Formats: sequence, structure tokens, C-alpha cells
Amino acid sequence: MAGMIDEHKYERIIQRIAQLGAWLEEEAPYALADQRHLEPHSPEQAYWHLGYYRGLSDMLSFLKDRAEGSEGTASSSHAAGPDE
Repeated sequence: MAGMIDEHKYERIIQRIAQLGAWLEEEAPYALADQRHLEPHSPEQAYWHLGYYRGLSDMLSFLKDRAEGSEGTASSSHAAGPDE
């Protein structure tokens, strides 16, 4: 991975993965076992793809902002609460 991403970026990505994992364990522990996102044409599949799309878009923005020397952070997605 040397030369691909700096240590600070790597640690922030690892931290975000851990945050999302903890949220999933607390809020939706059934999701890993159910695998409803694999059902063709289901709403779960559409939302899975939307989430993946958004995650990749956020990651690209994060890497681009940092590469350009911006001190701002990318607008990251987060696990939405019931009111969001």
C-alpha cells in the first residue's frame, strides 16, 4: 500500500469502517445474515447500491480534497438515525 495513501487517510478510513460496523451490530445485526440486498429488483438491493455508490463518491471526494491540500473534509455519509 506504500505510496497509495498516507497513514492519516488510512487511519481515518479504518476508523470509519469501525464506526459503521459498530452501528450495524447495534442497529441492524440481522442485516449480515438476511442478505436481502442480494434479492434481484428488491428495495434492499436498490438501497445497498445507493449506499455503495455514496460511499465510493465520498471516498473519492475525501481523497481528492486531501490530494489538493484542502483542509476541509469530504461530506461523508453516515448511518442515518430514525429521524434522518
